[in-house]
Amino acid sequence: MKKAIFAGAVVSLFTLSTITVNAENIASANYYVHPHHDHDATTDDGEHHRHHHHHNKKANKMLENHKKEVVKYISNYLNQPEANINKSVEQHKMKMKQLIFIAVVSKLSNKPLENIIAQKGKTNSFKEILDNNNIKREQFFEEMKRVHRDIFTQIEPTKN
Repeated sequence: MKKAIFAGAVVSLFTLSTITVNAENIASANYYVHPHHDHDATTDDGEHHRHHHHHNKKANKMLENHKKEVVKYISNYLNQPEANINKSVEQHKMKMKQLIFIAVVSKLSNKPLENIIAQKGKTNSFKEILDNNNIKREQFFEEMKRVHRDIFTQIEPTKN
C-alpha cells in the first residue's frame, strides 16, 4: 500500500513539475512582432494592412536580371567605381539582395564595403551586424526602403 501511495505521489509530482516548467516557458516567452509584420494591424482609416513578405521572389529575380543597373546604382550610392563593386560581387558570389543590404550598412556606418562583407561572413545575424555598426533598425529600414524604391524606379523603364 505504501509503495502505491509513494508511486502515485511521484507521478503527480512529475506531472505538476512538467506543467509548471511549461507554464514558465510560455509566460516568459518574448513575442516581439515588428509593427510592419502585425497581421491584425489596421490603419487609421480602419483598413486592414496587407502583410508585405520580405522574401519576394519576383523582386529578387528582377534584381538578378538587372545586375548591371543594380551595381551601377550601388557604385553611385557608395561613391565607388563600378569595377570595385563588380569585383566584390564576383569574389564573394553575392546576390543583388545581399549587395544592397551590405551597401546600406556600409553607407550608414561610414565603413568600407569590404569590412561589412567580412562581418556578414562571420555572422548571418542581421541584428548583430546592425548592433556592431551602431545602426538603429528603424534607420536601416527607412534607408533600405528608399534604396529599393530608387533601384526599382530605375529598373522599371527598362522592363519590356
